Order: sequence, then structure tokens, then C-alpha cells
Amino acid sequence: MKKSTVSIILGVLVIALGVFFGGQALGFWEQYKVSFDGWWTMFIIVPCVISIINSGFNLFNTIGAGIGVLLLLAAQDVLHNDLGYKLMIPYVLVVFGLSIMFRRPIRFRKESNNGIFAGNQGENYFAVFGGNTPQFDGIDFRGANAYAIFGGIDLKLQNAIIRRDCVINSYSVFGGTDIILPKNVKVLVDSTPIFGGVDNRFVNNAGENAPTVLIRAVSIFGGTDIK
Repeated sequence: MKKSTVSIILGVLVIALGVFFGGQALGFWEQYKVSFDGWWTMFIIVPCVISIINSGFNLFNTIGAGIGVLLLLAAQDVLHNDLGYKLMIPYVLVVFGLSIMFRRPIRFRKESNNGIFAGNQGENYFAVFGGNTPQFDGIDFRGANAYAIFGGIDLKLQNAIIRRDCVINSYSVFGGTDIILPKNVKVLVDSTPIFGGVDNRFVNNAGENAPTVLIRAVSIFGGTDIK
């Protein structure tokens, strides 16, 4: 299904719902009622399902659809004792873990000015219920994977040597990642925020042919700060 078609269908559905509820508020069709508990979860489930149909499964639409279904089952009292809400965090963590295990390598349509992005050639850095502060003074940096899970990571790259384009994969789950970059590079951010976000305050003085650092940030109840 083409993206334009999906957008039109979704837009028509939202407009129809708006007209329906507006008409009810004005008393035009009081005999028609939304008759099932948790109907509002359709605003979460339907867009995510359409996204899956349109572009396949990804972290965002998979988590969104699952959370919507859990909320619907909780509203319908299929899951008792607030079990639907209690299962939300375990579900998010399981999907996030699977996305790490089966994540495809980064592929770019064309090479940048300085070559191919380094991708997964970087080291892995973990902070689980604690902190980790790797420093890269005088190090030839080629990329990194940072996993902050109920903890924090500070990647101090201000004195690192970055000669070519590279990738930093930042995964913040109930935690945070600070990335401090040298001023002679460019930054490109690809963010997937799920109850989290990215704060990019980096200002460079790089030239036209300076290397680019691609930061892929997945923030689940957490955040990534770029300085």
C-alpha cells in the first residue's frame, strides 16, 4: 500500500471520528453510542497497524501496537488486576532486546565524502544500574555502541581523533547517554523516541569536508544528550 494511500485512509478515519463525536456533542445522533470499553485505544492500535502494513515491523510500531492491545485488554477486563499496565514495561524491554539481537547492519545508498560509515566496528559500552565514563583522548575513534539500562554513560569524545565518518548507536532504557563530541565534526541524528527523547545541543566549527558522526538514538523512558 502506498504511503499516500495510507495517509488518506488514516486521515479520513480520524475526520470521521471527529465528525461523529462532534455530532454526538451537538445531539445530532444521540442514539449511536461507542459501546465498548477502551475504544480510545484504537487511536494507538490503528495507526501502528497501518504503519506495519505500509512499511513492515519496526521498533516504534511494534511497541505501539502491543501497548495499545494491552491497554485494550485491560479496559475490557480480560487482563485483571491492572495486569495489562504491569505487562507494558516487560513487553517494551523484550521487543527492545529482540531489536538489538536482529538489527540489520546500517546500509547507506551512497558513500559520504570521507568513505563508508564505520557502523558496528566500534566497541560496546554498558551501564546497567550504574555509570560508565569512557574517555577517548588521542584515540582514533571509529564508532561505538552505548547501552544505558537503568544507568548512565558519558562518551567523552572531545579529544578523540575522528578521521572518517562513523556511527554511534545509543540505546537508553530508563537511563541516559551523554555524548560529548569534538568541534571539528558534523552530526547527523536518527532518533527513535518512546517516552524519551534526544537533546542535540552540539555546535560545530567543521569545514565542508569534515567527517560526519551519525548518532542513532533509541530512547525508551530515557534520553540522549549530544554536546
